[in-house]
Amino acid sequence: IDRFDPEREQLPLESRPEIDRWLLSRLNSVVQKANQAMDNYDLTRTARMISDFVIDEVSNWYVRRNRRRFWKEGDDKDKLSAYQTLSETLVTLAKLVAPFAPFIAEEINLGLSMGQRESIHLEDYPKPDVTEIDSELEAKMEALIKIVELGRAARNKAKIKVRQPLLEMLVVVSEEIDKKSLTGLEYLISEEINVKAVNFLD
Repeated sequence: IDRFDPEREQLPLESRPEIDRWLLSRLNSVVQKANQAMDNYDLTRTARMISDFVIDEVSNWYVRRNRRRFWKEGDDKDKLSAYQTLSETLVTLAKLVAPFAPFIAEEINLGLSMGQRESIHLEDYPKPDVTEIDSELEAKMEALIKIVELGRAARNKAKIKVRQPLLEMLVVVSEEIDKKSLTGLEYLISEEINVKAVNFLD
């Protein structure tokens, strides 16, 4: 619909929003672990790791959190960053799953390149770009996702649907998680859990 061009000049990583940098960091971490597992012929672990990443982090978190960026009018840098990040992730994932699901990997590759790329099976297996891995950012987002999951679980237990707004959410933060690193991300939790305020406690 937007006629996104995957060959357009890539926006530098440092200029992209935090959530884009997080996804590319996670992607490279998965690629790194997939290479290690494949070197040890641990195919089941590799396939499950890729599957979990696609379902939990790419689909249920990144794509869902960024719907507004994909849908908004115009062609600004923020929208381009979202498209480029998702495109890069999906192309790399297609290469990762090519040995396991050759036909769907080829279909994804052809669809994303609009038939311009050669067969994905002529490509090398992806190698991680360690310069894009940010362990601190990954830990912060992992904590955030966990808080959102626990918030949803608390709502389910109390039988209060997400549609009903609540006044406040109190989050007891363990010592391993730095409260300062989560500061500024309260709005994400508020949106996901539908609460007016989020307060972190020791």
